[in-house]
Amino acid sequence: MFSKKLIIYCFVSSGLYLLVISWLLSFLQRKLRLTEGISAQLLESTHLGWSAINYVMEFLFYVVIPTIAYSLFYLVIPLSGIRAGLAGALFAFTLGAAPALISLSVRIKLPMPFILFSLLSLLLKLGGSLAIIGYLYQL
Repeated sequence: MFSKKLIIYCFVSSGLYLLVISWLLSFLQRKLRLTEGISAQLLESTHLGWSAINYVMEFLFYVVIPTIAYSLFYLVIPLSGIRAGLAGALFAFTLGAAPALISLSVRIKLPMPFILFSLLSLLLKLGGSLAIIGYLYQL
């Protein structure tokens, strides 16, 4: 059966990690001025409402869905630990995020530093969340 307490721990700890890393990456992106070469029509204006919606969406895709999937796979295949979490993150990143951003960069002329920073931030968010989830299932 599912451990509801463990799932809630995963939601809270990975959610806090996601909040902190999202704030740090946003701060770093502003300091590095990575969006300078991009047209204003392509950029969203960032305000509190946009940040809240973006966080809820990232929480759903980086925390809720991986936690539920990890708990299902844990019943069938007892994989646990940080390595299993990072392996799952690399698998999802390689099959999901990387091809989508690479194909987008071919269709729309975006600066390469912006694309590389976006790929790195996706990998850090997904890898950190799944590493925390894997670690909590190891305990």
